[in-house]
Amino acid sequence: MAVWPAFVFAGTVGSVVLSLGENTAKQPKEAVRKLKRKSDIFERDQIETGQKGRLQLKFSDGSRLSLRPLTAFTVEEYRFSQEQPQKGHSFYRLLRGGMRTITGAISSADPDHYEVRTPIATIGVRGTHYDLFYCDLSCSQRGQGEQGLHGYVLEGAVVVKQDERITEVAAGEFFFIGGKRISVSKAPLTKYQGRLNLHSVPLVQPAVPALNIQQSSPSQGQRTPQTGSPAPNNNLNIYPGLNNPIQSRPDGDNLRR
Repeated sequence: MAVWPAFVFAGTVGSVVLSLGENTAKQPKEAVRKLKRKSDIFERDQIETGQKGRLQLKFSDGSRLSLRPLTAFTVEEYRFSQEQPQKGHSFYRLLRGGMRTITGAISSADPDHYEVRTPIATIGVRGTHYDLFYCDLSCSQRGQGEQGLHGYVLEGAVVVKQDERITEVAAGEFFFIGGKRISVSKAPLTKYQGRLNLHSVPLVQPAVPALNIQQSSPSQGQRTPQTGSPAPNNNLNIYPGLNNPIQSRPDGDNLRR
């Protein structure tokens, strides 16, 4: 069994930076906890945001995560030590809803130690800034978006892997996975993505090698992964010029320090 230095397995893995509306967390077989600013986040927490809920989290490795309304997100496994970040790992699950994240020291030290799992794809990063939204059947029936996995890459690249086929999604591009269909474009592919209005936002986060997404179904077409990207920038406000973007933008996903 691996020994994880200076880390308590059941300890705090992060905290709430901002909580708007009704947001909760729950450990298996324990009572639901209401989340507010500075609330602790633990490994195995299942986090849910309410109909008008928005939540921003900061994890101990410096990564940041923003959750949209009606999102269910689980911290499945999390280990991190400042002394040995290469031995850490963070595995999350997006059950439904939307998130935006900037990755931290765990993925920087070893990209294979970070994953976000969804019902139809698994995402592994190389230290990047991206937006993800999984719309299930009930979400689609409510008119929130088309059923499937919607994504947008603000920095770095995304590699969508389906069996032996690989499709790269570069910074500034949208992607959509609906069943067996994968589409990539510089313009929004769905009505949901059109409402995000992210394609005109300047890229402000560190560029990184490709981010891997694995899916079992076959796809049409293949693009060769590319390398090279802009210089790092640690500014987390992706809407420059707004003093309080979380209240000023309708999507409210700006990640705060």
